[in-house]
Amino acid sequence: MERKIYIVRHGETDMNRRECLQGHIDCELNDKGIREAQASKELFKAAGIEFGRVYSSPLKRAVQTAKIISGRDDMTPEPLIIEMHFGDSEGRPYKEIDEKMWAFIHDPENTAPPEGVEAISELTGRTGEFIRRLLSENDDENVLIVTHGIALRSILWNLYDEGERASVWSMPIENCIVYELTAENGKVTNIRRAEELSKKSSTDTSGAF
Repeated sequence: MERKIYIVRHGETDMNRRECLQGHIDCELNDKGIREAQASKELFKAAGIEFGRVYSSPLKRAVQTAKIISGRDDMTPEPLIIEMHFGDSEGRPYKEIDEKMWAFIHDPENTAPPEGVEAISELTGRTGEFIRRLLSENDDENVLIVTHGIALRSILWNLYDEGERASVWSMPIENCIVYELTAENGKVTNIRRAEELSKKSSTDTSGAF
């Protein structure tokens, strides 16, 4: 029994535009982010893709994106796919992030998290729990998941082979990027960056996070 799972990063917020770490700060989409989500909706619609279920991080920027793309209000908030908590660095512009935090963000598996920052093992543990639960349901409904930059990378980390895992932390994850998973009999058989479903912007200011 084959199905598709679509994982999407939320649309742009003002904190994205200002290149700040958001983490658990509960920002709403800005006008550009709303347009990105609407464009994403049209791309899915043009491809004839409908969703049996919709999951979202409980943060507003993800919930808004999920509702716009799916055209539904009956989405399921999922705390396990909320963004990484960045501790005291939340809200800071990228240019003001200290060296220790910057090193952790870019190589979290080999760098200890600064005090108060969520450990990568915690992040991969909770996102892994979510994706394993989703796969165990083993039905044929298409699924939409809307999450965040680091959390999305963490989901992929759980699905990649060990030799590919380290690469996820440096992957570009733009606003409203789409990853498509093909799942069959409770296992992921293919992972791809779905460029044809991803809203392109020549002025993307989403940064890495």
